[in-house]
Amino acid sequence: MTKRSKLLYVASTASHLKRFHTPYLEALAKDAEVRTMATGESVDFSIPFDKHFFSVSNLLNIFRIRKILKRERFDSVVLNTTLAAFLVRCAMIGMRRRPYVLNVVHGYLFSKKPRGLKDRVMLWCEKFLWRKTDEIAVMNAEDLEIAREKRLCRGRVTFMHGMGVDGFSEIPVPDADLRAKFAEKDELLCIFVGELSARKNQIFLIRALKRLRDAGIPAKLLLVGEGAERKKFEKEISRLSLENAVFLTGNCEPVTPYLAISDLYVSASRSEGLPFNIMEAMACGLPILASATKGQTDLLEKTEARLYPLDDADAFCSALHEAVAPKDLGVAACTYPSLETYRLSAVFDENKKLLSASLDQERNRS
Repeated sequence: MTKRSKLLYVASTASHLKRFHTPYLEALAKDAEVRTMATGESVDFSIPFDKHFFSVSNLLNIFRIRKILKRERFDSVVLNTTLAAFLVRCAMIGMRRRPYVLNVVHGYLFSKKPRGLKDRVMLWCEKFLWRKTDEIAVMNAEDLEIAREKRLCRGRVTFMHGMGVDGFSEIPVPDADLRAKFAEKDELLCIFVGELSARKNQIFLIRALKRLRDAGIPAKLLLVGEGAERKKFEKEISRLSLENAVFLTGNCEPVTPYLAISDLYVSASRSEGLPFNIMEAMACGLPILASATKGQTDLLEKTEARLYPLDDADAFCSALHEAVAPKDLGVAACTYPSLETYRLSAVFDENKKLLSASLDQERNRS
């Protein structure tokens, strides 16, 4: 009997694996012995990843992961999310026998031209670990250029159209009662879905909303998600007296009902891979106003969406005025034919082929 390959599938959180990778894990399990690693429940190896990259707890995590790798002797590893990918590859430093490594990049945390110290540190980390990276898959044009120009892996760099957006076969019906909790019929209800973080840059949206309201536009904002920046955002909301205009809902699953009651999807994100939240908004037919940053431009260029320069409040407000002027807002207001390229049904076979290919690689001994 031929021995089944052993595959370790990694992400920072169990929720990430569940939301984006379940169909692939099920498919790969037919051909290999698949184990999962993340923070959270329902994974084979629960690692308490700390979002502060260089914390003491993450140093301990490196040793925990190294012990698991040595004991389990995996043939290949599929890495997802920057933090998990960094720590697992650090754990391989000095190992005489290590697995074949495919790093699925959901968005580098730096741009082609690093903007500050943090960007430069993150780029240095990828350069430092290139020998522990056999193959890379990226999801936007800028990351493809970065990975190739900076030589961030030993082998090939592949482009993929994300992990695939599922469901949303029909435009959702707004819940009038849910809408009434946040905004009146004649008010403009904007929404953003994502982790409360500096990278997602919701602080810009909060301040822009204040500017809009001061200009007489009855706008309100739903921020769906949770994260480390919550207290900072709460303080800013209080400082600007926006307690009745900006709502931090926390994590909401599913998010569809909140998208369905909204008039306009807004994003100020500094950097993305291929943002799933934008794809969900596209699937609902919502008008979209987003910062012209990597990942978002890949999805929204040549569509009905409006893009504005990052952190440009004047451009944001001007674009919002243009979006609101026709008063064609809410679900089904826009169509995005290009979304079909990113649906799970369109990308699944090619992605499964890419992920399965790692099972066929010989164990790397360097």
